[in-house]
Amino acid sequence: MSGLKTDMNALPIPRQGLLGIWDLIVGPRMPVSEILLGLIPSLLAAVTVPLYAVINELGWNAVQLIIAAIIAFDLVGGAIINVTQTTKNWHHKPEHGFKYHFLFIAFHLHPAVIAWLYIGGDWAYFLLAYSYLIIAATIILLSPLPLQRAESILLYMGCIVLHNYVLARVPGMEWFLPIYFLKLLVCYLPQEPISLPNR
Repeated sequence: MSGLKTDMNALPIPRQGLLGIWDLIVGPRMPVSEILLGLIPSLLAAVTVPLYAVINELGWNAVQLIIAAIIAFDLVGGAIINVTQTTKNWHHKPEHGFKYHFLFIAFHLHPAVIAWLYIGGDWAYFLLAYSYLIIAATIILLSPLPLQRAESILLYMGCIVLHNYVLARVPGMEWFLPIYFLKLLVCYLPQEPISLPNR
């Protein structure tokens, strides 16, 4: 227990200025290898999704193309970055309790944007997807640490059923819900013991 406590106290602090904002998102002193692992696929996704819409003549306007690129960048990068050791250490510090993690999850109102911009204001889509997220996140957060990872997988399988058999299809954004739930339920929420690599 004393070793774990020492590691917690050894976590670096964020830098000042713009770099400090980056540190607050991903964690201080993220290695270049972790940054590139998250950044390159994010950029590819941000280019590929609107390009797919244009090539397949989905009829998206400029706002829809830009928002789709931003969402793709955020979700693909977030799913990868949230499982890096740096980000896990940072977001799962002892002082970050239920409220911190719940608000992080609740802030992700992406399904409302999808319902508004891509499926003509289908608010049932938003309510079902977002309600599932909040309920699933609450279950994981209130569960003992040893169960959280397995529960996140179980609840993620539930989201696949919801996506494939209940919710409306979203042409060009079929990837959205699987990666949205992957980022939040599987990659972000399950807590892990803090472990600092040698630097």
